[in-house]
Amino acid sequence: MTSFLCDRVMDFDAARGYEAEDVKQLINKVQTSLSEIENSKILVLLRNAHYLTTKAFAVLYNYIRESSTTNVVFVLISTDKSKIFPPLLDYVQNDISLGAA
Repeated sequence: MTSFLCDRVMDFDAARGYEAEDVKQLINKVQTSLSEIENSKILVLLRNAHYLTTKAFAVLYNYIRESSTTNVVFVLISTDKSKIFPPLLDYVQNDISLGAA
């Protein structure tokens, strides 16, 4: 696994912003942050990812697939993996499931 020390953490709660337009605004913030500081690294915590609409997932999926930068890491946090956009699940590198003890 590659280490990733970030310059900035963006916390996004999908329970409050779950539409495609909300994800577009998040992506704009990420791109703005990347352009402000050369070689900056950003970690985006996407909490309650299962609340995103299909269109919002599609926007996120397209951005992740088409992005040429390796300076952004998205961490999707969800309590319901079955509601995550299947093409996105197929595309992601790692799946870390934490079960209840």
